[in-house]
Amino acid sequence: MKRSLLLFFIPFVLFAWLFFGVSQKACNTKMQPNASKKIPFMHKTHVAKYGIDDCTVCHGYDDNGRFKGIPTIGECTACHDRNGDLTSNDHSMPRKKTMFDSYKDTDKPWTSWAKQPDLVYFSHKAVMTAKYEDGKLKARCDSCHGDKANSTDTTMIKGKMLMGQCMDCHTALKISNKCAICHD
Repeated sequence: MKRSLLLFFIPFVLFAWLFFGVSQKACNTKMQPNASKKIPFMHKTHVAKYGIDDCTVCHGYDDNGRFKGIPTIGECTACHDRNGDLTSNDHSMPRKKTMFDSYKDTDKPWTSWAKQPDLVYFSHKAVMTAKYEDGKLKARCDSCHGDKANSTDTTMIKGKMLMGQCMDCHTALKISNKCAICHD
């Protein structure tokens, strides 16, 4: 009896172990520790000097609600006018950046630190617009991305986003941890 029970459960244990290993590897390989940053960027300057405290100014949403992610050169040149002044006494206004001249408006000279694995669906808009009963937002950008407002570069601050961290956040924010919420 014990032997047949053992033979019955061994395939399930092996399958669970294999599935967990593959899913962890899939999530870990999507992190890009050598993400390319061809143009220097300082979040701190844009927050402190220009007063941009809403991340969606540069990292907004498309009309269909999909998160845009990293901005294009065109979004940068909306403030850093290609025909603007290189120097100015008014330090509160963005100046022309000659580094943008060699790029098209649709280019993104930065690579994201993280890409969602194909098996994960994550909606920034759903998370970032969720509110408590009193109207306060449940999450802020720095919940996952760290204190970008005081960072002087574009390095990844928070580390790897592993499933356990996501589940801890879901629990804290009273968001369901059912698999189908994030996985197809």
